[in-house]
Amino acid sequence: MSVNSLFGAPTTAASTIPSASSTSSQAAAPSNMYGSASSSSNSNLISESSFMTLMVKELQNQNPLQPMSNTQFISELAQFNSMNELSTMNTSMSSLVSSENQAAMGSAVNLVGKTVQANGNSLQYGGSGTVNLAYSLPQNSANTSMDIYNSSGNLVYNTNLGAETAGSQSFDWNGMTNSGTQAPQGNYSFSVNASDSSGNSITAQTMAGGTVTGITSSNSGAVELELNNGTTVPLSSVQGIS
Repeated sequence: MSVNSLFGAPTTAASTIPSASSTSSQAAAPSNMYGSASSSSNSNLISESSFMTLMVKELQNQNPLQPMSNTQFISELAQFNSMNELSTMNTSMSSLVSSENQAAMGSAVNLVGKTVQANGNSLQYGGSGTVNLAYSLPQNSANTSMDIYNSSGNLVYNTNLGAETAGSQSFDWNGMTNSGTQAPQGNYSFSVNASDSSGNSITAQTMAGGTVTGITSSNSGAVELELNNGTTVPLSSVQGIS
């Protein structure tokens, strides 16, 4: 039996039957359900209905003499299923993160008006009295020094604290500068330099203290605390509350 007897008389020009090359091109289109291979934008993802439309069109327009193999068909269905699962997972994760951030924001409201200690090195000096500078050493030090800088980054005071033990430490600064004058009211920062008996540097964790005046969130959605010294610290960096 001839091919013509199977598909009817050749009333259509041979050129109207898609060639093997055009069929290959059509089959390739839905095989990449994620859009252009060089693009990762979610805007290139196709919907379920669009995918099924492309699949039907592909079946309708395939070359009857060279139909699409079952392997290719199953591969395209598997790709679409993977895309659908990833999209659902992404939506679920976004919802979970949003819920957690909202819960953290609600809890952080209770910190307004309270004094917190968080990882950082900023401080606010009121122009009189003393301010406590807290830090922590991961190991015993043979030599430790404290440097205090003004808002312009200029060193205003430094002192040698000698050997200290591992753990939480603090220093009360009375506002005096190296020149013997009283430091003016304003924002300052401090650093702790420590070393062991062999002269190896020890990294100290400094703490920034302040009264919480407000709650905000970063670009990533993480909850942050606004302090009365003008700084902002992540809620996750808070080490103590009083």
